[in-house]
Amino acid sequence: MSPRSILTLTLLAGSLFAGTAHAQDVSPAELDRLSAERQEAIGPRDWGPPVAAAPEAPLVPLGGHVTCMSPRMEFEPVYAGPSAETKQVGVAPPQLAVTTTTSGGWTRILRAYGKAAWIPTEDLQPWTSTTASPGTRCTVAGMRPSDGMILFSYPGA
Repeated sequence: MSPRSILTLTLLAGSLFAGTAHAQDVSPAELDRLSAERQEAIGPRDWGPPVAAAPEAPLVPLGGHVTCMSPRMEFEPVYAGPSAETKQVGVAPPQLAVTTTTSGGWTRILRAYGKAAWIPTEDLQPWTSTTASPGTRCTVAGMRPSDGMILFSYPGA
């Protein structure tokens, strides 16, 4: 690289850093003045009336007796069938939609889109929360049709 190119790069870098340092010295009052000037230059904006939110579709009932429970431990594995020999399909969230279906010490739970998974029955406990106020309960509200998510409600919250 020629000495002239090095000098050019040095001057360019110096001017960039000097511009950055100068921009940091602008007072809040000066920023307010510049903002007011900019707003005056662009004029008022009419974004139109607010867009109404789409109405929520009614929840899809899950059918049968489904209760809200919690796993005993965080990240408790859940399986495709009632056995640890079946494929692990995920981990249990803090609240579970638990069915009354059991098989050999395993309990069937419902996940998104009503898909089933299995968890050892001994690894279930009544719903617990670290953030809910005393007296709050957890109930399974149903499945949201738009994305299949299982929703819960918290009466007493």
